[in-house]
Amino acid sequence: MKVLITFCASAVLIIATGSANADMAVIDFESLDIGTVVDDQFSYLGADFNGDATVTGSLSSSFPLLPESSKVIFNYPSYDLTRVDAVGPEWMMAGGHVTGTYTVTLTAYDSSDTPLITDSTGGDNTFNKDKPNTTNMLLSVSAPNIAYVKFSIIESGTTFTIDDFKFNPVPVPAAVLLGMLGLGVAGMKLRKFV
Repeated sequence: MKVLITFCASAVLIIATGSANADMAVIDFESLDIGTVVDDQFSYLGADFNGDATVTGSLSSSFPLLPESSKVIFNYPSYDLTRVDAVGPEWMMAGGHVTGTYTVTLTAYDSSDTPLITDSTGGDNTFNKDKPNTTNMLLSVSAPNIAYVKFSIIESGTTFTIDDFKFNPVPVPAAVLLGMLGLGVAGMKLRKFV
């Protein structure tokens, strides 16, 4: 009986905190050394960068950092995109602060590689004293079941930076958790009769 009470109390706690699965994760790259290729270091948080980008400090005065940052990631000039995959639950939102020498576009895809939604900088948003400061523009996409996103730039051989990559996983429905609780209780009762 004590085991059953403990199990039920644990299940209620899991259900009550189930919305915590939907909390936004922010990856700021500060934990990585400059020059590190960003790959699966953040898989435990739910994001895999596939080795398409490298950690750096500021590339130049045209690519200023966010005030709280000392590091960003940039795409290899030989790559025109940086792909980030959802690890575990798919996302319902993803984005990041970008600066690029040409239009940078963020596109969300579902698991069958169908584009869902895009956002873009609309052109060069590097720092220039003759134009308003549009650096570190937040690109963000929201759609159900985002399996991965791609940050891409239209001009081959150019570069862009990404900082504070954000994503919000699809929450585990409470009904699933309640079903697991029901199966657990049924299993405990069945065990008493065997």
